[in-house]
Amino acid sequence: MSNKAELQWPQYEVINVKNTLAARALVPGNPAEAVKTATRRADAAVKQLSAQFPAWMQGESRRLDKIRTELAENGYSGERLDQLFTCAHDIKGQATTYGYPVAAIIGKLLCDLIERAPDASKIPLAVIDQHVDSIRAIVRENIKGEGNDQTRNIINGLLVLDQTTLKKLSANQQNALTGQP
Repeated sequence: MSNKAELQWPQYEVINVKNTLAARALVPGNPAEAVKTATRRADAAVKQLSAQFPAWMQGESRRLDKIRTELAENGYSGERLDQLFTCAHDIKGQATTYGYPVAAIIGKLLCDLIERAPDASKIPLAVIDQHVDSIRAIVRENIKGEGNDQTRNIINGLLVLDQTTLKKLSANQQNALTGQP
């Protein structure tokens, strides 16, 4: 049996940290003014970061293009399709914050296409190319805001392309199940 001295709790030291949170928190007083002050600080921080937004979008655009190239060169795989979806999803989520809402819409279209396809590995590479090239053009041309008639036409064209592709893929899957050509 062991000695009671061996069963003591481990030694520890208590470190008291000065609480600086109160100095950073909103102080009592006029709540409207406190909110305005906090909003001004947040706007200033976003403005400072916004200079980096185009570079971040260019990086995402290059990443999307690289994945598309890997699909073209090495064929479809679950991993590559997951990477394509993840990258398009990242663009969908970040592009509006970075000032590129049109790229976000196109990223969403690509995500929806991949999710809704009966078999995403059957999506023609030319259809994926249209989405990737559209995002790359938006970023390359630095088209910010809501875009213009041309970008709206691109979005509408991609919507029609996606609907047509999904119908064709569904029909092909149905024909394969029934043994029809």
